[in-house]
Amino acid sequence: MSKNPPAHDRRERFSKLKDTGSLPSPKGVAFAIILLTQQDSVEIREVVCLVKSDPAIAGALLKFANAAQFGGGSHLVSLNQAIVRLGLPRVRQIVLGVSLLNEYRVGYCRAFDYKTFWSQSLAAAIAAQEISSYINFSPDESFTCGLLAEIGRLALATVFPEEYAEILQSAGKLPAKELLKLEAERFDIDHREVAACLLEDWGLPVIFLQAVEHHEFPDQANFPLGSGAHALTQAIHFATLLGQACVADTTARWQLLPTLYHVGAQLGISVESMASTFDSVTAAWQDWGALLEVSTPVLPSLSEIEALGPLFLKEQDRRGKGLASNPSQLGVLIVSPNKSLLKAVRNELADCNYRITETTTLSQAASGHGEGGEQLIIYDWPNGQHEAPDLARTPRWGNDKRPRHFIALLPAGQEQIIPKVVEAGFDDYIQKPVSGVTLRARLLFARKVLCLQEGIQIEREGVLRNADAAAHTNRRLLLDALTDPLTGLPNRRYGMDRLEQEGSLAVSRGLPLCCMMIDIDHFKLVNDTHGHDVGDRVLCQMAKILLRAIRKEDVVFRYGGEEFLVLCPATPHKAAVSLAERIREAVASAYFGLQEPFFRVTVSIGMAAYEAGDASVEAMTKRADEALYRAKHAGRNRVVSS
Repeated sequence: MSKNPPAHDRRERFSKLKDTGSLPSPKGVAFAIILLTQQDSVEIREVVCLVKSDPAIAGALLKFANAAQFGGGSHLVSLNQAIVRLGLPRVRQIVLGVSLLNEYRVGYCRAFDYKTFWSQSLAAAIAAQEISSYINFSPDESFTCGLLAEIGRLALATVFPEEYAEILQSAGKLPAKELLKLEAERFDIDHREVAACLLEDWGLPVIFLQAVEHHEFPDQANFPLGSGAHALTQAIHFATLLGQACVADTTARWQLLPTLYHVGAQLGISVESMASTFDSVTAAWQDWGALLEVSTPVLPSLSEIEALGPLFLKEQDRRGKGLASNPSQLGVLIVSPNKSLLKAVRNELADCNYRITETTTLSQAASGHGEGGEQLIIYDWPNGQHEAPDLARTPRWGNDKRPRHFIALLPAGQEQIIPKVVEAGFDDYIQKPVSGVTLRARLLFARKVLCLQEGIQIEREGVLRNADAAAHTNRRLLLDALTDPLTGLPNRRYGMDRLEQEGSLAVSRGLPLCCMMIDIDHFKLVNDTHGHDVGDRVLCQMAKILLRAIRKEDVVFRYGGEEFLVLCPATPHKAAVSLAERIREAVASAYFGLQEPFFRVTVSIGMAAYEAGDASVEAMTKRADEALYRAKHAGRNRVVSS
C-alpha cells in the first residue's frame, strides 16, 4: 500500500491518468453550470435557466434548499430562491455530485458493481449529511464529501476496465489494505490518491481531499483531535460503513452493526441515537433513490435488524435461564398435526431432559405459542408440500431474546426440495422416518450452535456497552474541541481550519473571500457595571444575533474574549460590507441583559478581503484586525474596511 507520497509526486502520477481523457468528470448541463458559477459576475437567473434543463439537478437543489438543516421557514418551490438560499459554492458541489452519478451509472469493468457502488455512495452521502451536526460541518458539504468518498474506485474502473476487473477478482474478500497494495503495484497509484486528486482538480476544499484520502483508515492520518480534518475524516469513515450496511445482505448487515456502533462512538453517537440515525438515513435513502433513479432496497428498521440477534441480553436472561449456563434445559417446540409422530419424538427424547411443547402450525409458533423459551423448532414438513413456509414471519429470536434453531423433518424421497428448505431459512433437516440416534445427534449439534450464538451475543453486548460509554465521552471531547462552551458557536480552532479551507478554495478557483472581525464595544464596562454573569449572557445573545444575521454559506465563530469572526466565502467586498452593516444594525437595535432594566450594546467591525498577493489567510485576518482597531478609534459602532 502506498504511504502518502509527496503531493507533487502524486500529482505527477495522477496526470498520467488524466492524459487518458477517461477520468470521471461532469459533462453537459452540469459542466456548464459549474463553469458559470465560477464567474465573479454571474447572475442567478442565468444559473436558474441552466438548472431548469436538468430535472435531476433541479430536484436535488430544491431538496437541499428545503432540508431542515437550513433553518426551516416556508417550503421553497422556486429554483431562484433555492439557489440563493444555498449559495453558488454549494450549488456547484451538489451539481458536481449529481452529474457524476448520472453520467457513470454503467461502465465496462465487468467486476465492478456500478449499481451497488452508487447505491452505497448515496447512502454514505445521506449518512454524512445526517451526522453533520456532530462535527459542526455544513450538511450539504458533508453530503458531497460522502457521495464522492469512493470516487477513486470508479475512476480506476473507468480508465482501466479490464485491468481493474482482474484486480477486483484477485482481491476477492481480502482486507482493504490488500486492494490498495494491488492497485499501487499495477497502476502506481491507488484509489484513495486518485480520489484526492480528482477532488483537487474539481476545486473542492482541502479538507475534503484529506477526509476522502484517509477515511478508510482514519487513525493513520494523525490529524489532531478536534481539528476539522479529524472530525470530517471520522464522519466519512462512519458514513461509508453505514452505506455498506445499507447494501449488504442480511447476515453481513447484522455483522457490521458492532463496528458501526464502535465507529459512531468515536463521533459521540450513542447506541440510543444510532437507531434514529440509521432509520432516518434509510428513509432519506429511499427518497433520494426515487429522485435520482438509484436502486435503494427497502430496509427493516435497526431494531428489526437487531432482532436477527439481539445486541443486548438482559441480565436476568443470562443468570440461570441461558442455554450456556443450563444446557440440559433446551426447550423444543414440535410443529406437527401428526399425533403419532409427536408421540414418537417424545418417546425418543424422554430421557434427555428436554422441555417439549407441541403446536400444529408455524403460524402458531410465530404468534407466540409456547412461551417457555423454546429455542429449537422442529417442523414436520407435510407430504406433497413443495413450497417452503414463510419463516420471515417466524421470529428468529424468541421473546426472551435468545436464539432459535429450525429443523425440518422431510418426507422420504423428496430430496429435490432440500434447496428450498435451506433458502427458506431452516438451519438443518432430517429425512423421515426419523431415527432416534439421528434425532439425538442433530439436537446435540443444535445445542452447540445455540451455545455459540449466545456466546457471540454476550460478546456483542460488551462491545456495544463499551461503545455507548465511549460515545458519551467522545461526544463531550469533540464538543469541547470544536465548540465554544459558552456561546455554542464553533471555536477559534475550528474557525481557523475553515479559514484555511476557504482560502485554499478561493486561490484554486479565483473566488472572492472576505472576513470581518467583530468586537463588542466597551465590554469591560458591561462586566464592571452588570457583573460577569450578565457579560456571559451578552456574549450568548450576541452569538444568536450573528447566527440570524449571516447567510447560510457564511461561517461565524468565537475568536476570543468578546471578539467574533465572520467568514464570507465567494463574496465580493461590496456585498461583505453590506452584510457587516446589517450585523451592526441588528446588534444596535437589540436589548441585552438577564432582567430589566435591559440595555443596548454596539459593535465595531473591521472588514478585509483576501487578495492575490496574500501568502495565507492570516494576512487577510490581520488586515481585518487593523481595520477593527481603526473602527474603535474612530468612535466605535461602525464598519471600517481595509
